[in-house]
Amino acid sequence: MTRPELQIVKRGPRSDRGYVIAESAFAIPIIAVVALIAMSMVFVALSALGLQNAVHTAARDIARGVPPDAVRMSVETAHPRTTVTVAPSPQGVTVTVRREVTLLGPLLSGLAVPMQRQALVPWETGVGP
Repeated sequence: MTRPELQIVKRGPRSDRGYVIAESAFAIPIIAVVALIAMSMVFVALSALGLQNAVHTAARDIARGVPPDAVRMSVETAHPRTTVTVAPSPQGVTVTVRREVTLLGPLLSGLAVPMQRQALVPWETGVGP
């Protein structure tokens, strides 16, 4: 059995030189923008979780008898540039926190997402309006 000979076919000058560099020049900025958008979404989601935790803790503290002004100050120190509203009712206390969350912090300070979180917690025994 004989082995077939490999034939090397020579082609003319390659006309596709530089395509990888050109495609990379378009792809790298697009990848950077997609990564920036993904990081912004993660930042907003983490901010929402932090605000929800803060508002629930604040409502629970007020329902246990902590003065609303002390709770309001603690939320505002933990989350700057927030507006805290406390609304007591016979059923419990409702705390609302509003904040403008800037995308990626100071990097994109012109873009902000308004965020509001609210929690209703029933009064503890012996505490109430």
